[in-house]
Amino acid sequence: MKLLLFILLLLTVGCSTPSSEINMQDLHELQIEHSVEISESEELLLGSITNLLVDSDGDIIIVDGSQRYIYALSSNGDFIQQVGGRGSGPGEYEFPGPVALSDDNKLHLFDFSSRTMITYAKENGQWEYHSDFAANFNEYGFFSRFFPIANDEYFVVTNAMQVDNEDGTVVRKIDNNGNVVQDSVYTYPQNERFTVLQNGMPRMSMTIPNIHRQGRFNVDYEGNQYFGWTDSLTIFRKNKGESKFNPVLNLNVSNLPFTDAARDTLLSRYEAILSDNNQARRDLISSFPDTKPIYADYKIDDQGRIWVQMFNREEDTEWVLFSDDGDPLYKLSLPDGNNLRTVRHGSIYTVENTEEGLPVINIYSIVS
Repeated sequence: MKLLLFILLLLTVGCSTPSSEINMQDLHELQIEHSVEISESEELLLGSITNLLVDSDGDIIIVDGSQRYIYALSSNGDFIQQVGGRGSGPGEYEFPGPVALSDDNKLHLFDFSSRTMITYAKENGQWEYHSDFAANFNEYGFFSRFFPIANDEYFVVTNAMQVDNEDGTVVRKIDNNGNVVQDSVYTYPQNERFTVLQNGMPRMSMTIPNIHRQGRFNVDYEGNQYFGWTDSLTIFRKNKGESKFNPVLNLNVSNLPFTDAARDTLLSRYEAILSDNNQARRDLISSFPDTKPIYADYKIDDQGRIWVQMFNREEDTEWVLFSDDGDPLYKLSLPDGNNLRTVRHGSIYTVENTEEGLPVINIYSIVS
């Protein structure tokens, strides 16, 4: 019933607001200037950057997923410290996963190995171990995304095995002891998936942003909550203290068709999975929709503006900037290979890889 009510809420709100048309080609290009490049140094040995955050002071937190370390850098890229360390003691981790910053500049890390949420507090420019708690996956399922909110509580986005007799995704609120404060804050169907079969048995289930309809839940710096499906440019927002979602974006954008070249490019990315399974390859080809999703992801900056990573006619994506009221402002074309990670303090933070495979952080100042 909760699932049905949530879907009806979105449909009712979405249908009650007329959509407007937009032509992305008419938007002016956002002007940016490259200001800082951060690369490997004697103190900063990098393998891959899986997460990048910027706190209210402008300091940068990065997670090196391959070497499994967390580093703090200044806004100019100067090394500050390694946050925590490898191990099983207080403040230590083995496989750092998602990270998030709360509005009091506390850094929250989920360690996949110990299934522990670890919090570091910033004092005198340094992050020190503050507290931790064990997540209870038996109670609310595995989560790969979380959002710290007021009163040392968290929204966790979990994939439940069964929700009202349907596979689904559930947003729950937990406290800083890992206990559920509010169950099924939001409940919505799981992302569309493609299941690889081998000898008639499920081998792997994949959801591919370039192909499948996916739900996107987000929280901004003010605690407002967002939700949207990637197959249309309708994004809902529930302002802090309000009881329901309302569309902040509801724009009429045509889904672009898939080309044979786009399909081949996508298939090549999953060659390692499909190479020994011709039936899986045929099934994946037959499951391709006629059109692409509208967007891959969106981010909210510290001014409440919405940055949407939209698919273009090629196999690439481009970013479009909307105001906090949903008005289209600019389009943004980043240099090749630059993946936008966050926008804060009037700057865009991206990560690219060199020809040698080493990650580089680029900071671009927004000019207009």
